[in-house]
Amino acid sequence: MPESSIQRGQLCCVTVSKWWYRVIIHRVINDQEVEVFYPDYGNLEIVRKSWLRFLKWCYLKLPAQAIPCSLAWVKPVEGTWSNAATLLFKKLCGSKLLVGIVDEYVNGILHLFLCDTSTEKDVYFHCVLRDGGCADVCGENIPSQEFKELNPSALYVQPSGKE
Repeated sequence: MPESSIQRGQLCCVTVSKWWYRVIIHRVINDQEVEVFYPDYGNLEIVRKSWLRFLKWCYLKLPAQAIPCSLAWVKPVEGTWSNAATLLFKKLCGSKLLVGIVDEYVNGILHLFLCDTSTEKDVYFHCVLRDGGCADVCGENIPSQEFKELNPSALYVQPSGKE
């Protein structure tokens, strides 16, 4: 892929372990690497520029499979999510299968409660974040100020209009 095409927001594909994935260039890191967003999975990853290729037209038209999500009924204590809150959230997620309980779908964002049911007692994320002093339970769904930064699918994935 030519260097002139490697810029933020460019939809392309990347090969990783002989598999091809749709990606959107999120930011250029340096001469060799870019951070990409996987619109079908919702994650960010740093990859080599040399792995990028233009995407065939037929794959450009496919809707993204990742859905912008936000935890229901919580907001950060200080207005923005602290590093401690982010680390706690990542620790809670781990590599576990979680149960998501949908509260509502508004403006293209799915607001849900997350629950770890792998232990004898169910663990609700909003309660753990509240009890850890990282979040206030507010009873309404208001995405945080840095929602788009922490959830890049909100930047690139448009709601289908079927709500």
